[in-house]
Amino acid sequence: MNAKTVSRRRLAIKEAPERLSPPIVVEPLYQCATAVTVIGFVPEAQIDVEVNGALVTTAPGGFPWPKGVTIALPNALVAGNTVRARQRTPQLTSGWSNPVGVRDHTADYPAGPPRPQIDPAPVFQCGLRTGVGNLLTGSNVWITADGAEVGRVNGASQHQGVNVNPAYGLGEYVRAWSEMCKDPSPPSVGHVTQIPPAPLPVLTFDPVYEGGQQVTVREVVNGARVALYRNGVLMGTWPCWGGGLTVSGLTPIASGDVFRASQAMCPGDPPSHPGETTALPCGALPAPQVGPVQAGDTQITLTQFVPDAAISVYLNGMLVGLGSGPVVILSRAIAMGDALYIVQDLRGCRSHFALEVQVLCVDPPVRGNPSALDLFPVGFFDYQSSGLKGRVFYPAIDDSANQPFNERLAGVRRAPIVFMAHGNHDPSDPSFLGYDYFQRDLAKMGVIAVSIDCNSLNGGYGGVQNIEDRADLIIEHIAYFQALDTTAGSIFFGHVDFARVGLMGHSRGGDAVVTVPTVIALAGVTIRAVLALAPTNFRFRAGLPTIAPQGYAFMTILPAGDGDVSDNNGAQFYDQAKPAPFKSQLYVHYTNHNYFNRIWLEDDSQWTQPQPAVVARWEHERILTSYGCALFRARLLSHSTWQYLSGDLLPSGVLTQHAHRSYEWAKVVTVDNHEDGNTIGTNSRGQPTSQLSGMSANEYAFGQDPAAYNSSFYGESTGMVIASGQAGRIFRTALPTPRDLTRREVWIRAAEVTDGRAVIGASTGFELGLEDGNGFRAWVDTDMVGGLPRPYARDPGRVKTMLQTLRFKGACFRAGKFRIESVRAILIRCDRSDRHAFALDDLQIV
Repeated sequence: MNAKTVSRRRLAIKEAPERLSPPIVVEPLYQCATAVTVIGFVPEAQIDVEVNGALVTTAPGGFPWPKGVTIALPNALVAGNTVRARQRTPQLTSGWSNPVGVRDHTADYPAGPPRPQIDPAPVFQCGLRTGVGNLLTGSNVWITADGAEVGRVNGASQHQGVNVNPAYGLGEYVRAWSEMCKDPSPPSVGHVTQIPPAPLPVLTFDPVYEGGQQVTVREVVNGARVALYRNGVLMGTWPCWGGGLTVSGLTPIASGDVFRASQAMCPGDPPSHPGETTALPCGALPAPQVGPVQAGDTQITLTQFVPDAAISVYLNGMLVGLGSGPVVILSRAIAMGDALYIVQDLRGCRSHFALEVQVLCVDPPVRGNPSALDLFPVGFFDYQSSGLKGRVFYPAIDDSANQPFNERLAGVRRAPIVFMAHGNHDPSDPSFLGYDYFQRDLAKMGVIAVSIDCNSLNGGYGGVQNIEDRADLIIEHIAYFQALDTTAGSIFFGHVDFARVGLMGHSRGGDAVVTVPTVIALAGVTIRAVLALAPTNFRFRAGLPTIAPQGYAFMTILPAGDGDVSDNNGAQFYDQAKPAPFKSQLYVHYTNHNYFNRIWLEDDSQWTQPQPAVVARWEHERILTSYGCALFRARLLSHSTWQYLSGDLLPSGVLTQHAHRSYEWAKVVTVDNHEDGNTIGTNSRGQPTSQLSGMSANEYAFGQDPAAYNSSFYGESTGMVIASGQAGRIFRTALPTPRDLTRREVWIRAAEVTDGRAVIGASTGFELGLEDGNGFRAWVDTDMVGGLPRPYARDPGRVKTMLQTLRFKGACFRAGKFRIESVRAILIRCDRSDRHAFALDDLQIV
């Protein structure tokens, strides 16, 4: 994102606040809900709520942060209703928000509402308030301690605080429960109350500014009572769930006001030492910060802002949004190259600063995390039979070992199943236990997850035979679970859907799971998705053809700092794979081979010095479970989580800036993949290409091949290499007939070309252009779609040219008389003065 803070005084913007943005009704809404939550309104606005076109209630919004306002309805919602909201101030009235349709929750959750989450955890003795998340808006939520109800809220928000009475005792077993339409959820994970920390931490404050009316304190212990003082005067005492507490509705704060806060838990125990802050003057009020902004967006998401500030958004000098964090709705869609100016103001305090944002063509939003779906308790057990051994996690009626299978899920459908296989490691270590975090995440969303003990094949022979033996072992485990599915009295009797099977393999296990679909002959088994994590490719090493994954969705994750499979052989599988319906590759900087398995302790990236430091083990795990769940949810549960793999969305809580994606759909228009053997002069559509101004692009093998451009390529494909140079260097590839790309994207895989030994100079790039039927052209630079990633600075000889897919939206191509409705050629202009070479492959219209 291109953003910087600028002086507001120098901006030519129209200041009159004549447009109030609609607020946002939090989705989804379900039948029987007795409340709706509204966010994005300015402080102290009145909120009108409309159901089926009729105004049903008006409520004061108060202050929108941190949860918006949850408004009780006079009647419970019914499936088919539509709900809208608007905000009003004494001077202005917004338009109505987009209508939100009300659904029957059983359409989305046929096995019952999702299980609540006690958030944050743990819970402590003497706690007076507990946060509960993962709720359906308008549901009822309650908390039990040792089975007795101690707190309830009817008509809850998605993350609801529940007051507890009496306070928790020590050693009590605490759970949260919810229901929607008298349909109960499973209980939350149980938590045993603990002794509070001693001493209690000193509270800290978010910055407080002149003119504000909210104060936020941090480091709150879960369930504590927080006392807030202003200039020595007690403002009140509040029970709080852990983390932070925001106190709203204060009289406007003056510069120099001193706030002090302390927290206490059990009666008779000392409170914390007080934390303190002094209110800053208006001139210190900063510009807000926002998340990614891209062409076509109709809202902005704020990442840093003063909670009670009014947020104004100006587009090319005109006001297009006035609301509050975290989301402001805009009155018009923004386009690539537009200039946004975003400011925040408090009552009586007008900020001196603005955030200036240049709108990019592609800058995907951060939205949720595909591993966060939490529906069921998780059971597990170890199994051992006839030389087979492993551990399985599954959706159960409660959390713990050997629990019965979840009855609600069993009554709706059979559950898909994923088999995981580890790689070569010390046979004395239980490597199959190293993916329990991934197994749990799959099980809680309704997927059975099996991790296979492959130690019988470790520590000895290698080569292709070892991989084939591992594939046979995986097939034997699939057959074993088929037998459990037909065995009365088994936990899995009649519960497994072998028409929805997924495979995940790590290292040699990744090689094996690619082999399994080529040899499996078990009746009734359909493999729908395969994830190869840092896989080997022993067939390639032996001079045999690489297996081409086909008939299923394929994904590979390649750690850029892999010191074991240092050739990143998964790139060969990706290049050879046939999308069904897609294939995906993640090349992840600052990751190693071992940290994805909790049993493998060594940082293998340090085998050769110097090496960049890798990220923490838990960051590795977050990458695997987020993108792995996106794959398996998409193919085994038919969820739209493929968007995280294609790059349309970014998962929250993941170091996505280090993950470089390649992605390909089946049945798209491939303009040129350079695999046709028809030379650089003809594309895959049989149409001519041309090179202008002395360009000398040519096709090369993209792998460890004598026909490669150089030794820095590690895949198994053919592409072209272009060197930047003098002005006017253009590569033109024609289309058979003019095409309308208004609602299409142009995708191309691209990378800087290295010499295999070092990262050279500064980053480079090119412009992708479109030419219409009249010869008019429009261009978009790679910097407007995320840019070419820099190579990973490994040890000399291992710096790789690793391609990623760049997406160019058709709507971004605008220039003069150019007509996007009639595109006859795609152009690549490479006239940057750096004269760097870059590699291109898989030019497609999507």
